[in-house]
Parts: sequence; structure tokens; C-alpha cells
Amino acid sequence: MNNDKELKARIKELEEDLQFYLRRHHQLSSRSRNMKAVVEAEIKRLEEEIKSLGGKLY
Repeated sequence: MNNDKELKARIKELEEDLQFYLRRHHQLSSRSRNMKAVVEAEIKRLEEEIKSLGGKLY
């Protein structure tokens, strides 16, 4: 992704996904320990990718 516009669009998409998982964290995590681990791993992955892409904007 070379273009700032593309980076911003990807970051926005990732932020929307992150918001979904954060809003539903308790509901999904209460289903099983495995589901909790998956949800928390996905939240961490999204946060790291957002941080990484955000650093490329500046």
C-alpha cells in the first residue's frame, strides 16, 4: 500500500473490525475458553496492524 488514501481506508476497516470485537468481547468470550483466546488474539492482531500502518502515514 503506497498511497495514503489506501492506508487510511485499510486502517478504517481494521478499526471497524476492532470495534466489533471490543463490543462483543464479553458475549463471545463467555462461550468458551478457546473462543476467548481467539477473540483476544484477534484484538491484539488488529491493534498491532493498526499501529504498524499508522506509523507508515507519517
